[in-house]
Amino acid sequence: MKALFMSEWERLWSQRRSKWMIGIFTVIVLLQAWFLRYYGVGIYNNDQQVPLNTWNFPWFLLKESSFLLTLIFMPVFFLNSLNVEYNSGAYRLFLIRPFKRKAFLISKWFSLALMVLVHLLIILVISIVFGFIFLKPDNDFTFYGQQKNAIEAILYTVQVYGLFFVIQMCCLALASLISVLISNAVISFFLLIGLYVGCLYVSSQLSFFLLSVQSIFHTLSTNSNSLYAFALTIMLVGFGSCIRIWSKKEFTS
Repeated sequence: MKALFMSEWERLWSQRRSKWMIGIFTVIVLLQAWFLRYYGVGIYNNDQQVPLNTWNFPWFLLKESSFLLTLIFMPVFFLNSLNVEYNSGAYRLFLIRPFKRKAFLISKWFSLALMVLVHLLIILVISIVFGFIFLKPDNDFTFYGQQKNAIEAILYTVQVYGLFFVIQMCCLALASLISVLISNAVISFFLLIGLYVGCLYVSSQLSFFLLSVQSIFHTLSTNSNSLYAFALTIMLVGFGSCIRIWSKKEFTS
């Protein structure tokens, strides 16, 4: 399993497209950090905004970057990894190896999850550097009606980024399920984005696909369990169905 994961990770990194996309994403996040710092306020919603400081800057930079990450960068990574090798026929060669079919898919998920972490690390590092260089390290500040100190802010940052990672795993589960049903990467991309948008009309509780960080703020401030419940259900159904279909999928055509 470790060998499969390393193989998937090396293949993902060896693609010129991956390096270009990470480079472009880093530049965009730097620009977003600069503009966010220039205006000096973090917007929680239409009614609430707070002055930026060293400690809350990572939350709001993630909020600025989340839309682009969820709608463009991660879907391209997910669908490129899941669809292209199947369409090119490369998987017929990979499946000759003495591993179970589901091991190939699980190794892809691990490598893509690691790619999500790489992008989150880029945002976090840039936000910390910008925060310490350009903003004040206020020891006590108010956020969404709650008084926080520096230690609480650091723990809050871990929760925000951790929950955002969980949401991206839900996105990966949906992307994987679409990919095993539809082999065309372009159609899969638009179907995935359409699914994110459609979830808004199904239930406001599913708005975390498009309004990820706003939903995380709401969840952490109200102690609501709905995001956790929906995320767990989507991942169990998505990944479980995907393994079942993948195990029976015909790769010879």
